[in-house]
Amino acid sequence: MPTLTTLTTTAEMRISNGIIVSCILAIISAAVQHEEMRCKARPGCHLAKCDPGLMSPSLNANEYPVTCVRTSVQDGEEYNELKREMQVLQAAFALLNDKKMRLEGNDAAQSKDIRSLTTRMSTLENENKKTTSEMEALKTQLSKSDESNKALLKELNDLRIKTNDLESRLAKPNTALQMITRRNCDGTQLESALALNDSGGVFNLDIPKIGITNVFCDFTDDGGNWTVFQRRMNGDVDFYRNWKDYVKGFGDLQGDYWMGLEALHQMTNGRNMEMKIKMITKKGIHWISKYSNFRIGPASDNYRLNVSGYSGNATGDGFSHHNNRQFSAKDADHDALSSVNCASDLEAGWWYGFCSLATSNLNGNLNKTGVKGIWWNSPFYLLRFSEMKFRKRL
Repeated sequence: MPTLTTLTTTAEMRISNGIIVSCILAIISAAVQHEEMRCKARPGCHLAKCDPGLMSPSLNANEYPVTCVRTSVQDGEEYNELKREMQVLQAAFALLNDKKMRLEGNDAAQSKDIRSLTTRMSTLENENKKTTSEMEALKTQLSKSDESNKALLKELNDLRIKTNDLESRLAKPNTALQMITRRNCDGTQLESALALNDSGGVFNLDIPKIGITNVFCDFTDDGGNWTVFQRRMNGDVDFYRNWKDYVKGFGDLQGDYWMGLEALHQMTNGRNMEMKIKMITKKGIHWISKYSNFRIGPASDNYRLNVSGYSGNATGDGFSHHNNRQFSAKDADHDALSSVNCASDLEAGWWYGFCSLATSNLNGNLNKTGVKGIWWNSPFYLLRFSEMKFRKRL
């Protein structure tokens, strides 16, 4: 199939040949008129009908009543020369005219080729749009796959921790037995850790009515032996969860993490516990809030908070206001307002009373500002890090 470039070149040649033919016809006509004028200007020269043998086969002698032969002897040589020139021009005209007719004969086929190429180009453009749309859909699917991969890696890491624990217990049965019987981080040994970092590590504890549970123990802060039950640092774990998740616990033990309300109750109820909160504001200011008394009630009382004895350098006490409040989640409204669920409005799980009077929201959205963010004492004091932990009161 000819290309657009070939068809364009052919069209240009046809136009050029047409111009040449027109020029030859003009030259012949001018030569005949010139001969007629010269004949009239000479004595003894007269006009006669053209000899058809001198004409181009495509011309009619009756249409050109101009003499092609002069009877004047004196003009014989000029006549013969003119005759030869006209014969050459007539032959060239015949060739060009024949070529012109062949080109015109091909015009329909060439027009068909152009239409076919145009249709093909339109089809290719549509296919290109379809391919682009499929590529965008693939990018979206790959993005979703990345999120799934993160969840799978988290599960794999949890399985690895459990596997390491089993291997440790098989290799060191005495140490493993001691580790399992412990009910808090007090007195745990580093060699029994499932994983370690700069501040502590992951350990297995035997929590009453729950069983063997992985917890994070902090050994470096203020004498150590802290059991960490909440941490916000990366913003990669969603804390806008339902009641079941908050009871069971979720997150990464060494990252964003919530231990679980039932474990909190079993480890603090009936014991003399103190609690500490470490915070870093968006402006990089480090705050400490410490409470000499901390306890969480049972499930039958919706894990009511019992906290008192504040001390620290934070901008006021942002937690005692929530004392004696039951825990609420987005699907479990236990706050003091019957018409509003503060957990839904503030997008977190917390011990809410009156939404507008709340003085902290440490389980809010780390990536948001205002009341739905993570803040202490006022939504004006936004945080980029928080960690809540308890231990036996010293």
